[in-house]
Amino acid sequence: MINERFECEILRASRTRLLQLIEKSSCEILFKIPDGFNNNIIWQIGHCITSQQRHMYMRSGLPMYISKEFEESFKIGSSPASWKGIPDVNEVKHLLIDTVNRLESDLESGLFVSYDHFELPMGFQVKNHVEALQAANYHEAEHSGKIFTYLKLLAKE
Repeated sequence: MINERFECEILRASRTRLLQLIEKSSCEILFKIPDGFNNNIIWQIGHCITSQQRHMYMRSGLPMYISKEFEESFKIGSSPASWKGIPDVNEVKHLLIDTVNRLESDLESGLFVSYDHFELPMGFQVKNHVEALQAANYHEAEHSGKIFTYLKLLAKE
């Protein structure tokens, strides 16, 4: 049986690391797009938040804890080129941790009862909110790798 609390601890650790990265990086670094890529560090982080919200809450028929504007800025297929305005770094920082706090509370209260399954691009079926949480952790690890690659590339410029 999957331990939801442990999965949340992984998510919190990942998000805390990303928050620390934001706090020690300049806005120039956070918003700069490395050569050969179409997104920046803030997009990568906002995308992680948005994907977790969509996969956990939207697919469970529940309201997300992000605004429609935030979702539009960071959903799959978006990029800084499609932004209607510059995202607020403080909002991203807040949502990194607040969405984990709310998720833990919602899991404890048994809020997740139904789920609209979907298939990940790699071919796996996500059938419930627990699998969505596991997929979110995997997804965030992928994007964290991209973020640290971006940092190395941008440091060379």
